[in-house]
Amino acid sequence: MQILSRIIAIVKEEKIKCIFIFLIAVYAASILINPNLAPTDDFIFLRTLQAGKPLLYYSQNFPYYNAAEMGRFTPLAAMEYNFFGIFSKSPNPFWYFFYHTLQFIIISFLLVKIISQFTSNKLFIYGAPILLFLTPGFTISWFRMQMNERNIIFFLAIFLFFYLAYLKNQKIIYLALGLIFANFAIYYKETAFIAIGVFAFFHFLLSIKTADLKTKIFDSLLLLSSAAYLSVYYFYIYINRGPALYGRAEFNWFLVFAKNILNYGFFSDPLLILLLMPLFFWRLFKIFFKHQKPHPLFDSLLASASIYISSFFILNMYGPYYLLPAYLLTLPPLIYFFSQRQPKIIFWKIFGGIAAFFFIVNTLPSGIHYLTYYKYLPINFNKTLDFLIQDINSKHPLKQTNIFMDGVGRDTGRGTYFVLAEFLKYKGLSDKQFDLKSNIETEITSPLISKISAPFTVFQKDAPDIIKSGDYLIVSPQSAKINPSQNYLQSLEKDYDLAFQADSPFSFPDINLKTLTKYLLSKKISKSQKSEGIMINKNLMNQPDYYIFIKK
Repeated sequence: MQILSRIIAIVKEEKIKCIFIFLIAVYAASILINPNLAPTDDFIFLRTLQAGKPLLYYSQNFPYYNAAEMGRFTPLAAMEYNFFGIFSKSPNPFWYFFYHTLQFIIISFLLVKIISQFTSNKLFIYGAPILLFLTPGFTISWFRMQMNERNIIFFLAIFLFFYLAYLKNQKIIYLALGLIFANFAIYYKETAFIAIGVFAFFHFLLSIKTADLKTKIFDSLLLLSSAAYLSVYYFYIYINRGPALYGRAEFNWFLVFAKNILNYGFFSDPLLILLLMPLFFWRLFKIFFKHQKPHPLFDSLLASASIYISSFFILNMYGPYYLLPAYLLTLPPLIYFFSQRQPKIIFWKIFGGIAAFFFIVNTLPSGIHYLTYYKYLPINFNKTLDFLIQDINSKHPLKQTNIFMDGVGRDTGRGTYFVLAEFLKYKGLSDKQFDLKSNIETEITSPLISKISAPFTVFQKDAPDIIKSGDYLIVSPQSAKINPSQNYLQSLEKDYDLAFQADSPFSFPDINLKTLTKYLLSKKISKSQKSEGIMINKNLMNQPDYYIFIKK
């Protein structure tokens, strides 16, 4: 009874902390529940780790594409998964996500430790990480595999933890560990060196009169690490790159840029674009025009986060997870500066209110959506494949069967067809047993996609095919049509038999101001505007459901 009373007393005293631990446990468990390979970049595992071979992007034996030719240099990307290949010739996906779970628990602990150094407010110490864990960038990065942003923010958190420890207690071990983990982060993605390099440069510059020699050496080594990566990238990748570069816009550059501003600023990352970036320029104004004394640590983190974010606007690239590492760099300066007098200024009240509004109505719903989407997607996909293979083997053992994907063309959808083929063959279906076709006219060509070569009709010709009796039609989340509604599915039953469905009873649809905007655009957009990249995908709800129909 005394033990129970003590536990109750601790819970009452540390209520917020206990809630945090409970939520972390639930989140970690959700990562581990029924893990599987998804119809994403996970296909890269099929001919490598799942076939008893190491996954090495820059090896001549890598079977899929030449990353260096595309201008990519991410030598550590996905390398952590090779660890499990040591113990198994075909690792269970559980172990891949087990690693994700360990990373999640560690970064949860690190965030609490880092934030608690700048505030005593427990609601903020434990609440800020929870909000971060529900952003699109975080949920995508932890519930999908091969997300470099997950590793970047993870190793940045470890680096920052040791950097802060070194500033307090200058032990060589802190310097060594901080330097090691900073370099881990750098080699996971081309933009990561910016975060480390900019931080080190500004901290060295702003503390040149106050910092001791050891701290200057630490900053210098971080700068050298960033410069080393940049040098290797230039001489090994940049001067030898091919014509088809990764991320090169295939549509109107200005329209893509405008879309990126809207996507980052109002949908996925409003706190970074509408709050952090103005704060950065505010600090520049205060330091250079008002001669306010800079703060070496916080202003350096602010500059690092801001320039890291800006790099994606310069590259004109958008992804709801691209800016995730910037959140780690953002938290300390936001806590510090807004604990000062800035919140009393009406300017910051307005910007803070706008950022908070879009974070609540757009970012959080999208984050929860992606969590459920990437939880259900691999489950439903594998169930669908298992049924399809079983049905083909039982009904058409000696005949080649045609498979169509509803709303997926042979242009940008070629990648989707390729992934489907890879999984079907991995699961035991011979390419002589099935052919992949499309009934959609080709509208857009891509140099990257056009290089896909496989013995299936969808890759061999551009003309659409007609769906005939006995052919399979897969309605999937990859459909570029308006999200399959019950009315649409019922309309298919006039000409098709519904053979299988894998739905998601607890999935959260992608409902926010962005989907409303896309819906309104879909009513007004012309075919010529679509070709310019105003809107490609009209699948608004983006549910991770699968259906298999057979033509009557």
